[in-house]
Amino acid sequence: MLLLREAHMLKTLHRSLARSIPESLKVYGSIFHINRGNPFNLEVLVDSWPEYQTVITRPQREEMIDDMDHYTNTYHIFTKTPERLPEILESNDIINWDQILTIQGCQQGLNEKIQSVAASKAVQTDYSKRFLYTTEATLQLKSSDKRVFGRSHEATIQNTREFKSELDNYKPTLLDVSHSELVNNNWKFGKNEKSLRYIKRCIQNFPGYCLLSAERNPICWCVLEATCELRMAFTLTEYQGRGMMREMMNAYMKYLQLHEVPFYLHVEDMNEKSHKSVRRVGFNVMPCDWHQWKSIPTRLQQLAHL
Repeated sequence: MLLLREAHMLKTLHRSLARSIPESLKVYGSIFHINRGNPFNLEVLVDSWPEYQTVITRPQREEMIDDMDHYTNTYHIFTKTPERLPEILESNDIINWDQILTIQGCQQGLNEKIQSVAASKAVQTDYSKRFLYTTEATLQLKSSDKRVFGRSHEATIQNTREFKSELDNYKPTLLDVSHSELVNNNWKFGKNEKSLRYIKRCIQNFPGYCLLSAERNPICWCVLEATCELRMAFTLTEYQGRGMMREMMNAYMKYLQLHEVPFYLHVEDMNEKSHKSVRRVGFNVMPCDWHQWKSIPTRLQQLAHL
């Protein structure tokens, strides 16, 4: 695999990956932020250049110093030749199989390939598949180099006049790093020190969003990750069922679109409430799904469950 460092190469790759949205969204979103300062210190690998078949984004080696930190030790994959993926992933120069790690992608047909490599490495792998959602504005990037987000807002944001009377007491605004612990304590996959460190880094570097109460405390929120995915959305129990998340997401989507940030999200299969909510604010389900593999080496399995 070749390491792409030159800015003009990364921009060329980014434009090319747009033609493969939504399957390429994980690497496309990563490179979006790499081209804008690279706050998570990610790097980009391709199997060849300029005619590539496989792209992998991953943290630089100096970032992956904690073998237990799968939040940081995360790889994102897009390939045009799934049949060749095992020979790429088998190399420890590409994937550090000695760490707890996650691999993410938005393509069908990769599970068998990744599981076969994991089996050869004697690691435990947990596979998750969820529904992938994105907006028409992000899909438009496939066929246009123009800026589409700022002008597409009106087509995706729903009318919320029925919420107006209650909205006066609440304020949509950017998340602050001081809100990190609250987000972490209410994240299904968080509630630990490593996840807290990860959340702080996301909020410090990317525009997360929330709705503040009259006392200026967050009552619902959503975080933007290094791959441009929206994660960790949550509404405090006492405010659920009142349309707060919908109102906050309307404002958040407007903010991201005006700042030319592509975005998408995933929803678990059985979470019917979230499926309905994201559709109401303009997201559409994609046929390729969202996929994640969490790998735990044998030597770390006992520690991982402590």
